[in-house]
Amino acid sequence: MKKLLLLTFLFVGLSSAWAQNSPVKREVVGRDIGQLKGIKLSGRIIDEITGQALVGATVSIPELNLTRVTDNNGSFELVVDRAEYTLEFRYVGYETKIYPITAVGDGRLSIRMLQEDFTLDDVVIFGRDPEKNIRSTDMGAVTLNMNTMRELPPFLGEVDIVRSLATLPGVSQVGEASSGLNVRGGGVDQNLIQFAGAPIYNPSHMFGLFTAFNPDMVNDVTLYKAVVPARFGGRSSAILDILPKAGSIDKWGGDLMVSNYSGKVSLNGPLVKNKVSVLGGFRISYINWLLQSLSNPTLNSSNANFYDGNIVVNAPLSEKNEFTYSYYTSYDDFAFASDTTISWKNTAHSLQWKSKFSEKLSLEAIGFYTVYNYSIFNQSGLNDFKINSDIRDIGGKTFLTYAFSPTNKITLGGEYKQLEIQPGELIPTGNEEILPKKVQDEFGREMAAHFQHEFELGEKIGLSYGLRYDFYQYLGPRTVRTYEEGKPISDGSAIGETSFSNGEVIQSYDGFAPRASLRYSFNKSSSIKLGYNKMYQFIHLISNTATIAPSDVWKLSDNFIEPQIADQLSLGFYKNLKGNIFETSIEVYYKDLQNVVEYKDGANLILQNHIETELIPAEGQSYGVELYVKKNLGRLTGWISYTYSRALRRVITPFEEENINNGEWYASNFDKPHDLTLIGNYKVSTNTSLSSTFSYSTGRPITFPDAKFDYSGNNLAYFNDRNQQRLPDFYRLDFAVNFKLKGQGKFFDGNWTFSVLNVFGRKNPFSIYFDDAPGEPPQALRLALLGVPLPSLSYAIKF
Repeated sequence: MKKLLLLTFLFVGLSSAWAQNSPVKREVVGRDIGQLKGIKLSGRIIDEITGQALVGATVSIPELNLTRVTDNNGSFELVVDRAEYTLEFRYVGYETKIYPITAVGDGRLSIRMLQEDFTLDDVVIFGRDPEKNIRSTDMGAVTLNMNTMRELPPFLGEVDIVRSLATLPGVSQVGEASSGLNVRGGGVDQNLIQFAGAPIYNPSHMFGLFTAFNPDMVNDVTLYKAVVPARFGGRSSAILDILPKAGSIDKWGGDLMVSNYSGKVSLNGPLVKNKVSVLGGFRISYINWLLQSLSNPTLNSSNANFYDGNIVVNAPLSEKNEFTYSYYTSYDDFAFASDTTISWKNTAHSLQWKSKFSEKLSLEAIGFYTVYNYSIFNQSGLNDFKINSDIRDIGGKTFLTYAFSPTNKITLGGEYKQLEIQPGELIPTGNEEILPKKVQDEFGREMAAHFQHEFELGEKIGLSYGLRYDFYQYLGPRTVRTYEEGKPISDGSAIGETSFSNGEVIQSYDGFAPRASLRYSFNKSSSIKLGYNKMYQFIHLISNTATIAPSDVWKLSDNFIEPQIADQLSLGFYKNLKGNIFETSIEVYYKDLQNVVEYKDGANLILQNHIETELIPAEGQSYGVELYVKKNLGRLTGWISYTYSRALRRVITPFEEENINNGEWYASNFDKPHDLTLIGNYKVSTNTSLSSTFSYSTGRPITFPDAKFDYSGNNLAYFNDRNQQRLPDFYRLDFAVNFKLKGQGKFFDGNWTFSVLNVFGRKNPFSIYFDDAPGEPPQALRLALLGVPLPSLSYAIKF
């Protein structure tokens, strides 16, 4: 294994050194055309203000019906014959540029594109190759930029990144206060969420009511839900890659937004003009007034606060080298009835270097450091205590890409990371006789080597295939129990312990994870794609709730808990209509999951030093069909997405008492067979637009008690089969108006947005709980977080 990793990194290093010392072909203009087999036109597209490379911009020559998409450095290359042509450059949210040229010899262009003004009338822009969904080999990869997400009704006054993705087929959430995503039957812990290359472990504010990413700091987000590129790993369901914006290298400016729930401000400008820029943003809530206005005495005596901040320093020192440093932090605290406070915090640093050694060879390297921690404070005056937990993740990754041609490239890379988890520590803070307790720390190491090859065979066939090798080690120091064979793992079957020293390998896992997708185009407007994907996951979220809670425990794979393994097969048909005005697709998938973590009935997961006694391995399967229709152009735009899916679990062990539901398949916590979303945006005028979102889904599974019984004078609930009932179906309509008051003065010339969340006032249940009445069956009660229409007003201005 070590030899494989050393060879991979040695290859990357030698290739980089060769590229830096090899001669670069000079550009020649005006050579005798008789000496040319083809004229090469190359260049780079950047933002005119920030100098940031525009990735995924399109370069077209209508006369040849030829389109190319810029790479990760914003670069492109075309080969043409000697003639006169028209070059068209397009990128979403930017003004289209059109240049007539006469090709007489090789040349290089530097294209600077300017963002379009909101007030421009009838500007039609495709933000990418309008036929990319047909021509690419990507399956289940969706990229949304901020201009697209701003067309959705805002959530409590602002754009919500994660909720925007939940409007897509195959993506859902378990409830209204959930910022996590369930992708094609996967749990929230099966998604890798990374900001500027650094993993983020809890992307939520206020237990999921807000997403913990400031949209003003985000350039675009890409969700991979089917065939994941080999450069990504470590999770078994999906990858959410969030890329930050860069500041202006030319002049200073900023954004300001205030609403009745939160406010944010950002400032950007050149540190060194035309060389180094900085972008900083800060967001804060002031939602306590809403809690204090509620009639419930417990809630109106509670307090909630959050903030998040970003700093991005970008240094495009030349067309060939660019450095970016990103800092991200978020913080929450929630005081419940003034006696218990829960707080959680994310901190992430990343440093990225992009280098283009030649027209064909480029390198990208990223280093990151992430910390997530939470604390629970009990300040009731009786048995006061504090519980702390944290996770630390540090690592780096490199990618070397060689482009044989615009339609044929290969990427090689490697990754290394170290993980440290402090699962929990109880610290008494009062005078009571509470004993301190600390769960053993966990240490792990992940390494990977991978390659990806993408190419086209003519106009009809495209192929992308890759292979990732994952290697994982569970490390000491740690004391590990030994359990008696032939008995369930429990405190009663423990027969001894083994101590491992610092850095000693306790358990190792490895495996090959192939990925491949094949595209066949019937014509320029329709294609069919087939994909396969395998992924390994070495970290697990230990929770018996349906959504992320700050007190949930992350657990590394060890000698008792094996890594999760997911195999997914996907098939899709894609069709564009009326000159790419409409996009349609239908995808079917089947996913097999191994070593999914489930908990035993009555499991105690908090401050558990031997968590393996509370868990059991499960297998899972999910399958579904996803329908998608999107209208890209016109006064009315939007999309319809519908998903029929099932997400099932099964637990069969050698011990009958550990089996769940007698070993039969049962619905997972996030199994929602029907999920429908309708999105509409209507441009009333250049300054006014209306948008709405309607969502419907089947209620998620839940376990109701079958009976109650008396034990030592206490009434206890009796539960039988798991997840055999469901919450009522979910539906909600949101509506928003976005407008400008032009000519009313500088202050009023910003963007005003009025929105109403939950227009129907639907009491969608987040959960069901039971009230025990003497002599009667337990009474089921509904907990609804948004039981009334919730209006918001926000104002945003650039300066």
